[in-house]
Amino acid sequence: MSAVISSLNPGSAIYPYPLLEEIMSTYDVSRSEAHEGIHILLGQIMEIDGEEAVILRQEPIEPNLLHDNPRDLNVYYWITITDDAADTIREAWAADAANPDGY
Repeated sequence: MSAVISSLNPGSAIYPYPLLEEIMSTYDVSRSEAHEGIHILLGQIMEIDGEEAVILRQEPIEPNLLHDNPRDLNVYYWITITDDAADTIREAWAADAANPDGY
């Protein structure tokens, strides 16, 4: 199985996805805080396991825009990650919430 998240484009719209909604509702954080936190943790996981072991595929959210404007630098992607990566992200959020002082 896998989980799908949207790409991180700072200062731009955040497309909704189930893991984002789950983190927001479980930990009462903003959309941007949840999205950025998910990507920070994803980056850490990729440093350990390698991108090829974590990212299964990337697809443009709006493929027609790539066709109509192929030089556009602001392309947003759906990123499919492994269930293990999604579970690790959930566990990291839970651990942080259980130990907010970092002890």
